[in-house]
Amino acid sequence: MTHAQRTAAACKLAAFVAAIVAGYSATYHPYYVVPGLIAAAFFLGVAASYRRDEQRQRARHAELDAAAAADEQLLGTDRDQASAA
Repeated sequence: MTHAQRTAAACKLAAFVAAIVAGYSATYHPYYVVPGLIAAAFFLGVAASYRRDEQRQRARHAELDAAAAADEQLLGTDRDQASAA
């Protein structure tokens, strides 16, 4: 598990706790829900941001791996042709 995945999981947990606390606070007064829901939305936004960054990084690495494999294949055939001549 990468750092971004751990941070996203921690933010999801914090959002869950904030939502539970907001629900409990609603038993006292309906307006007490607002801060908890704002905190939950904030944490879910941060988690989504980290998830997007992780996906972008994985896609970037996949492109680089594919390019490296293509270069290796291209250079490998050139080396074989040069040694045969």
